[in-house]
Amino acid sequence: MYSFLFRKTIFDAWDNVLSFFLANFGYLWLFALEFFWLHLNATGKLDLPPCVLLMVLTMIAISFYSMLAAVFAHNILTGKKRGQVLEGAGNIIRTHIGHIFFHAFISLVICVNAFFAIPFYIRMGGFMGPLFAFIGLFLSLFLIFNFKYYLPLCLISPDTGVLDAIKYSFAYALDNKGTTAVLMLRSLMDLLISVPFLTLVPGFTGILISDTLAAMLLNKRYVMAEEREAEKSAVPWSDVLETMNQKRYMSRKFISLLFAGR
Repeated sequence: MYSFLFRKTIFDAWDNVLSFFLANFGYLWLFALEFFWLHLNATGKLDLPPCVLLMVLTMIAISFYSMLAAVFAHNILTGKKRGQVLEGAGNIIRTHIGHIFFHAFISLVICVNAFFAIPFYIRMGGFMGPLFAFIGLFLSLFLIFNFKYYLPLCLISPDTGVLDAIKYSFAYALDNKGTTAVLMLRSLMDLLISVPFLTLVPGFTGILISDTLAAMLLNKRYVMAEEREAEKSAVPWSDVLETMNQKRYMSRKFISLLFAGR
């Protein structure tokens, strides 16, 4: 399962490399704008209240863009052609406003923890400072871990409300701790690899592609378990992968990334 996850995300991203690059370019500008507000605040050119307001507005813009990127990732993974990678994006964004604002809220909590709360408590010193900093770090990691599947699940089940999407995201994360841990490590590796490439490769779109494929595989396994009236563990991954045309990716060689047809 993990080999298929690794191969399919790489090959599908490569086959749509120009669109992939442009998607990450949008993320680059939005996050650069977020850090620009922080820089103005740190240099005393922008007071904290307007800085926070601008960060909130930018975070909402990032969440709207993330839903757009999630549609892009979902369409690539489901085999849509290059000209169709944003098919249905406008309608999805219009009908998922609640999901987008909730995603912005969670992202904002994580950012406030990372850039304001944790550094503040570390500077506080003593016993309570590091303790509160650890609690803030734990909260951020907890949110990242449990909302790994949030946007992908919104697209897999488009009629799901915000509360149900929260419940399903938590259930997927906690019921599949091993898969979620691998995704977390994969995301960390993607971020580290992205640094010398200015987050353009693989970047946040690459992380979304991995998260979306994992959510699709897990969802398929749950559906098959329900159809068989069996436990999820009774459905082997080989049966799940049979529905995903995995032979095309498992037989494809990495040399074909550079030399087509090899």
